[in-house]
Amino acid sequence: MRQFFSITIFVIFNSVGFSQDNSKIIDSLKTIYKESKIEEEKGKALNLLVDQFFDKNKDSAEVYILKALKYTKDRKDLDEVYIHSLLKYAQLYIIKGDYETSTKYYSQSWEKLKSNYNYFLYNKYYGDFGLLNFYKGDFKMALESFNKALQLAENEKNEEDQLRFLNNKALAMSYLGEAESSLDVHQKAIKLAEKLNDSTALGKSFNNIGLIYEDMKEYKKALDFYLKSLKIKENSTSKVDIANSLYNVAGMYKEIGEKNNDTMYYGKAEEYYELALGKAKEVNYGKVILFSKTGMAQLATVRNKPLQAIEIYKSVLDEAQKVQDIQTLRITWLNLGVNYLKINKISEAETYFLKALPLIIESENPSDIANIYKNLAILYGNKKDYSKAYDYLNKQYEVEQELSKNSLKEKISEFEIKYETEKKEKEILSQRANIAEKELNINQKNTQIYGLSILALIISLLGYLLYKQQKLKNQQLQKESELKEALIKIETQNSLQEQRLTISRDLHDNIGAQLTFIISSIENIQYGFKITNDKLTDKLSTISAFTKETIYELRDTIWAMNKSEISLEDLQARISNYIDKAFMVSNNITFEFHVDPELSKDTIFTSVQGMNIYRIIQEAINNALKYADPKNITVTFKLVDNRLEISVVDDGNGFDENNIEFGNGINNMKKRAADIGANMTIKSQINKGSNIVLIM
Repeated sequence: MRQFFSITIFVIFNSVGFSQDNSKIIDSLKTIYKESKIEEEKGKALNLLVDQFFDKNKDSAEVYILKALKYTKDRKDLDEVYIHSLLKYAQLYIIKGDYETSTKYYSQSWEKLKSNYNYFLYNKYYGDFGLLNFYKGDFKMALESFNKALQLAENEKNEEDQLRFLNNKALAMSYLGEAESSLDVHQKAIKLAEKLNDSTALGKSFNNIGLIYEDMKEYKKALDFYLKSLKIKENSTSKVDIANSLYNVAGMYKEIGEKNNDTMYYGKAEEYYELALGKAKEVNYGKVILFSKTGMAQLATVRNKPLQAIEIYKSVLDEAQKVQDIQTLRITWLNLGVNYLKINKISEAETYFLKALPLIIESENPSDIANIYKNLAILYGNKKDYSKAYDYLNKQYEVEQELSKNSLKEKISEFEIKYETEKKEKEILSQRANIAEKELNINQKNTQIYGLSILALIISLLGYLLYKQQKLKNQQLQKESELKEALIKIETQNSLQEQRLTISRDLHDNIGAQLTFIISSIENIQYGFKITNDKLTDKLSTISAFTKETIYELRDTIWAMNKSEISLEDLQARISNYIDKAFMVSNNITFEFHVDPELSKDTIFTSVQGMNIYRIIQEAINNALKYADPKNITVTFKLVDNRLEISVVDDGNGFDENNIEFGNGINNMKKRAADIGANMTIKSQINKGSNIVLIM
């Protein structure tokens, strides 16, 4: 089974921090942006800051993209910087999965780009726009964009770019069903990769050729190319790529084993599934973990090991339910039922079959529907509930008859066409023989008869074509009706999630836009009028600062609303981003953020827990900045006696705990802690700093 995650045309990695060299480069670029008097120099510095942050901290990258767009808009001399920022923003929305917004920014960039030729920007536009369409499932449009990017690279004689777009073009062609042509393009890519000694591109080509042969059910050829790809990727630093390749190899061993009923191949499949699972767990790569376990369970079922299959499928079920993977849930429930039926646990088998039944019917796959009806008939027969057994047996028979009937209709239709054609040919030959025997004086009459015969044949053919067209139209209308019913079901199931996302978008688009308008209006007042009243100036600045802070708070709220749960890694990234912002505001203060390595990366918080933890840390840092005048602030996450302990420590002025009345900020922190069932303590000494500890 082809899995979309095996395709490696566009991979974006996130890392926790920067190297020392990168930090120096970033500091240097920030200095240029703040202090340079040359507009072009400032614009290019913003451009480079976006590139530096893009692969490591998407939130910081977005901040500098927006600064670059604002600074370079409507400046002809900085058009290239403006277009580059638009393209980066569009790419960022591909990563977020918001394809509609990404398309909007690509359209804006093209309006500027089409009158400003620049190879690098044109190349990036066509390449990334092709990827956007690939992820949207518009493979034809994706292929068109990749072809344009490839043509530009060939014109510029840029072989590195040619190699990249040859691989992408071949992959798009394979998804359009052009397998043979796709293989030809891959061969060109392989020759170029060998010439350039580019092992990464060579590994991608081998992997994608394997995918094509897998679709063609040429499993041994697919295995050969997957093994070649794995050999190259084993020298790679990307454990994700290695996990994908191991999974692909395991799948081919399983398919060959099933095809030939060969236990040797089953053993190899099991070995590679274990390797793929282990490598995926190292990087917490959920998709490969899920699919590797499913493959191992299918392998156990085929090898008639129902107890082993049940154990594996139950672990798959837990993970599939977490992410609501409907396809995996459907397969897992069905196969759990099959394996429980094998060991004669009728009640458990019935439970899982009935869970799978509505999903399988909704999938509209006749062979799957017939399969579950057959198993339900067997199950109820074992329960001696012969009425239900008979009912499901009839349903199975009807589905299989329909499948058989459709196949028979096609054969009858082909036979009728051949028969009618042969019959007409005989009639024509007979007419020609009669015409030859008649006297020459009736030639004209025979010609008329011949013409009428052809006309009758044409009318018959037209009637047949009209009949087929009407039949096809009726089938299409029926499918449309069924599709509408399915969409209504899906809309009903997803209505809650849509409402949540709608609220999130409304907050972002309406409230966020209004707050931004307020800031813009205040700035226009400040710079558009000569205000001599210092109090008014201070008041406007205070309102502007408060509004900006409200926007940040709003973004944090939207971030939490868009997630049903928040992982430790999500929370860590959000806190790191906030500390980065705090550092930019307070350059004379050193910030440190430590996470205990014993804490599991799989740690999950509810969105309410995650948001409250983040707000408590945010308020603690803000209080230290406002009142304590510290030189160092440290945030620590650690595991103490099987409990999560979060501390915010500063070395500022401190205060006397017995002679101070806590304000709204501290009281709000305590209320947030109570809301999530956590304990919060505050310890402080004058001139020795403060320590706020949250224990969950």
